[in-house]
Amino acid sequence: MPPPVTPPGLPRIWALGISRLQRAFAELIPAYSHLAEFRIVGRAYDSAADAIRREAREGKLDVVVSGGSNGAYLRQHVDVPVVLVKVTGFDVMSALATARRISPHVALVTHASTYAEVDEFTRAFSLSIPAYTYLTEDDATARVQTLKQEGVKVVVGPGLVTDLADRLGLIGVFLYSGNSVRMALEDAIEAARLRRIESGRRDYVNNILAHLNEGVAAVDGEGRIQSFNPAMERFLGTPAASAVGRKLQALSPGLSLDDVIQSGAKELEAIQKVGDRMVVVNRIPLVNESGTTGALLTLQDATAIQRVDRNLRSRSRTRLPGVRYSLEDLAGTSAAMTHLRELARRYAAVDSTVLIGGESGTGKEVLAQGMHDASPRRAFPFVAVNCAAFPEALLESELFGYEEGAFTGARRGGKAGLFESAHNGTLFLDEVGDMPPALQTRLLRVLQEKQVLPIGGLEAVPVNVRVIAATHRDLAQRVREGSFRQDLYYRLNILRIEVPPLRERAEDLPELSDLLYRRALERLGLEHQEGLPEVARTRLAGYHWPGNIRELENVTERIAVLVAGRPLEPVEMLSELHSAVPELFGDEGEAPEAQVAVDVPAQEPARGGRQRRVSRSLAGVAQASEAEHIRRVLAECGGDRNAACHILGISPTTLWRRLRAA
Repeated sequence: MPPPVTPPGLPRIWALGISRLQRAFAELIPAYSHLAEFRIVGRAYDSAADAIRREAREGKLDVVVSGGSNGAYLRQHVDVPVVLVKVTGFDVMSALATARRISPHVALVTHASTYAEVDEFTRAFSLSIPAYTYLTEDDATARVQTLKQEGVKVVVGPGLVTDLADRLGLIGVFLYSGNSVRMALEDAIEAARLRRIESGRRDYVNNILAHLNEGVAAVDGEGRIQSFNPAMERFLGTPAASAVGRKLQALSPGLSLDDVIQSGAKELEAIQKVGDRMVVVNRIPLVNESGTTGALLTLQDATAIQRVDRNLRSRSRTRLPGVRYSLEDLAGTSAAMTHLRELARRYAAVDSTVLIGGESGTGKEVLAQGMHDASPRRAFPFVAVNCAAFPEALLESELFGYEEGAFTGARRGGKAGLFESAHNGTLFLDEVGDMPPALQTRLLRVLQEKQVLPIGGLEAVPVNVRVIAATHRDLAQRVREGSFRQDLYYRLNILRIEVPPLRERAEDLPELSDLLYRRALERLGLEHQEGLPEVARTRLAGYHWPGNIRELENVTERIAVLVAGRPLEPVEMLSELHSAVPELFGDEGEAPEAQVAVDVPAQEPARGGRQRRVSRSLAGVAQASEAEHIRRVLAECGGDRNAACHILGISPTTLWRRLRAA
């Protein structure tokens, strides 16, 4: 905290006195005019107190300097510091010595108390000097009148007493010396300086408190409010001007600090209801070396704390794996893939919702991660969830989060949902077409309102999330069937992008299969080769790939495990492939639903000179094409009929018979 700054301008000091004290002020004040702005005021008691209060309210007065009973009265009736002109023992003895030179009949009249020095002085010089005290102006008047009747000629005392003596025909000797008045003026200047420093410090602290959202009130030892910031005004609906000086107990009984002041013990994080709001209350005693001098009350809005807590939990929670793919990982040089990458880059530059379509295994999540990586949100989270992988209740809590106690088994402190976890980033909703209807309604509201209401919560949490959804379903058809909300479909289908199946970009298959084969070798720590064996490449090219890229990745890894690094002849390689990847061969022993017939160019022209397309599966081809298929397999086996029979699943006799029939 920087040091407080003294307010500009000289301190403003009033010097209050009548007759002789006023004249003493007038003689000495000019010497201090460069240090303070003095004003001599000839008032006393109530009249002086009223004038002081008026000036203090307007901020035009820092300190008052006065003496005797007038000063004592002002100290009890005004809030401005009052510096008294103090009488020293030397002042008393000097005044008495002066009085004795005038007359032996002398009396001393002082305010409130006598001085020990007087007794010592009278005993030392064998003098008889009576000493009296007074409290009020009436007391002083009566005393001086009595002294006159008793034959006293000289009265020593402050200005009030000496003026009374003069009016009654006695001689008054002024008690205050010039040095005492001078010291009082200097003390007043120092008090004003310190008060201004304290005022600057108080203004600095009040300025800080004024900018807090937390309500703060400070009370003194009697429970009276000394400080009351604007946030506390809003909590209690009471202006600070009318709250300061009142007892907090009277203002709001439920927030009393009396127990804390008495016990000196803190009370932290209590939950109370103030008006219609739940607040977190802290009660803290203010203690110094002399004991408890007051207490501090703070109020925090419980809902604001919940928001902060939820935000912290969403930042600190264990995140799902981050982005591993870019758009460059969408391998392939076909026209379809080139167009896909270009379209994805355009979509990545905006925040509109994207709906990715495509069969299972085509790489929809790779595309979603690539768009996130190419977007302005790349530095923020990418969070993915499979909407078909959770029961409805669990998916709801995962997406939207929940408050503590929202349901049986809810985690203590609640849980931030995936929407909050993806704040400022991207949320990928995979298989959104399988989302339960009840959650479709909640998802639509989040997309429209851009805020999430946790389960069991009362206040929605704003979120800034870009949503990318994906499905292998025909959402338009599901809308027509009534199983998917039409309005949600329109909200998701702002930007549409389709990932082509592998069979529709066959020209990418050699590149993809080699890439996935090399990755499998690296992942498994196997010996590297030039690439896929040619026999395997041929078989891969003739397969239909219903599982798309995912199936291709699995098949290439299987090939890597079983045949990579082994010096196999073509016939042996073909046999190993048949064992490892039977789906590429469509054997008769396979279930019919596992056999997929894919037409490929025949190796030999058909009769009539016209090239025909035949199936790679012996069980699925017409009899007219069997001979061509048998010859192709036989050629792949290098003419080894036994190997060819093993692959074709027929006996040598059947092989001979069918070749002969051809």
